[in-house]
Amino acid sequence: MKHLGQTRSALQPSHAVITPETHVRTGLSEWPGSAIVLHIAPVIGQGSRFVQFSAEMPAGAAATQSSLGYQRFAFVLEGEVEVKTNGETRSLKEYDYVYLPAGLEHTLTAKTAARLAVFEKPYEAAAGVDAPEIFWGNERENAGFEFEGNDHLIARKLLPDEAKHDFMISTMSFAPGATLPYTEVHYMEHGLLMLEGEGLYKLQDAYYPVKTGDVIWMAAHCPQWYGALGRDWSKYLLYKDMNRHPLAMVGNGL
Repeated sequence: MKHLGQTRSALQPSHAVITPETHVRTGLSEWPGSAIVLHIAPVIGQGSRFVQFSAEMPAGAAATQSSLGYQRFAFVLEGEVEVKTNGETRSLKEYDYVYLPAGLEHTLTAKTAARLAVFEKPYEAAAGVDAPEIFWGNERENAGFEFEGNDHLIARKLLPDEAKHDFMISTMSFAPGATLPYTEVHYMEHGLLMLEGEGLYKLQDAYYPVKTGDVIWMAAHCPQWYGALGRDWSKYLLYKDMNRHPLAMVGNGL
């Protein structure tokens, strides 16, 4: 019960589970008029190398590019948003998304009340590799593929799987009762948003019930596993860093 301070949220050095009843809203200068819920930032745990937040935009609110030149991935959860950049205007609705390269001037304007999931990160350039371009898509139009041959577990990569990108955003969809095939331990850091359904997430040695709207942060090498519960498919949106040597990231202060 909230009045007794109970919550499913939890913070450990290697991971965090952040549930909607604990959200605190703030503002960001690039998002005037919008309520921002900063879920994951470098002050958490071991120190994340990216930022994940929700932007709650009333109709007419507008956002501009990162004042610090960070690359941005914006995923529409609710409502309609108009994106203007490079002389182009597009309208994004539920489960549409856009990747906006570092330093690209743009505006995002809420045509209706809207809610976005946003990821930002300094771009880590690599020798001999071109910088990425703007990229548009819709998660529901992505057929995806069976994860390790399991037709009850569908993965969808939302960005081109190319060396120019230093992070990947994917979704993972699980049929009721489906699970990750094994506990994963790896150098990549994760930010996760539960989009649909419910399940059980193992992080380190603890098991957490999770459902739509929950956010999870996983540090590098945190043991992790997920199993879907309930009667419906569950789905989460997942960030991970990739394609860069870990020592290069440390050397650049990321």
